[in-house]
Amino acid sequence: MDNQFTQRLSSLTSWLVFILFVIVFLNMSETPRIPTESPEREILRSFHLVIGSLLLVFSFIRVYLWLYFPPQNTQRLLPDQAYTQIHILQFMLYISFIAQGLSGIFTAWSDGLIQFLPGADSVNHSLWVTSGYLHSVFAFFYLILIFFILLFRIYHLLRYRVISINIFA
Repeated sequence: MDNQFTQRLSSLTSWLVFILFVIVFLNMSETPRIPTESPEREILRSFHLVIGSLLLVFSFIRVYLWLYFPPQNTQRLLPDQAYTQIHILQFMLYISFIAQGLSGIFTAWSDGLIQFLPGADSVNHSLWVTSGYLHSVFAFFYLILIFFILLFRIYHLLRYRVISINIFA
């Protein structure tokens, strides 16, 4: 692929992941405030499944692009080891999105929200509890990763005078 095309595609997928992340984050912040038996909660849950699935797909695409066409350090003031540090944190952010998406699929499947075979009973409480906890763990993990990426970006701004606030690279 053309280098300029891959840079644009990488940038586009990064922006799509960011937008989808913000939408899912706002959705998961609002859903617990809605009563469980409310029809609005069912709508928000279905919306969460759809947007979360899109986030999973675009995270896969972004990781693919990252592995086969790795981003390069374009900041001449930023040392390579500092760039590599941020690069690894950002890559782990995408991996945590993928892991959370996969655990979300298992959670929805074991709760009977999605079915892969029509008429098949897929409700499994122990798998639902395990995958649900993993889904939460990955959420806390990516929040911590975002926090550390921001901290290192502020550190790079103060130390190397490099202005870059991109979290999703």
